[in-house]
Amino acid sequence: MENSGIRYSRITMELIKRNTGYGLRALIFMASHWGQEALVAGGSRAERAFTAEELADAADTSGDFMHKIMQALRDAGIVESKRGPGGGFRLARDAGDITLLEIVNAVQGELHVNRCVIGLDVCERSIECPLRPTWMRIQRELEDGLGGTTLADVIQGSGCQA
Repeated sequence: MENSGIRYSRITMELIKRNTGYGLRALIFMASHWGQEALVAGGSRAERAFTAEELADAADTSGDFMHKIMQALRDAGIVESKRGPGGGFRLARDAGDITLLEIVNAVQGELHVNRCVIGLDVCERSIECPLRPTWMRIQRELEDGLGGTTLADVIQGSGCQA
């Protein structure tokens, strides 16, 4: 076939959005430093907190963007934040209690492989659609995979020191 001069580009769709990837990297960084303590006001010790800028450096993004991501994670109860000296973000729970599905849902919203899996009222064809059972199976597998994988699993599988 002759090249007609038209240039085609491959369009890709990411299931896991870029901001979610940055959030995952930041949380993995935090989890890999779990147990490190910092001296806080009054001379007591507490779990080390990380600034948005530190997390942004670890995730290779901007501090402002990371701050927005961390706010979403805080709102979902995945991290907690504290202002002031010694403040920043820290995991709200043990890394073994935080699933990838929770993180994805917190940062980018619920993950759906197709609008068909959202509900029967979204697509008028969904009741008789031959693809619906396949989309539903893939949706379950995706949710099971992400929901069955914790931050601790990722760290253990990557060789990071927790």
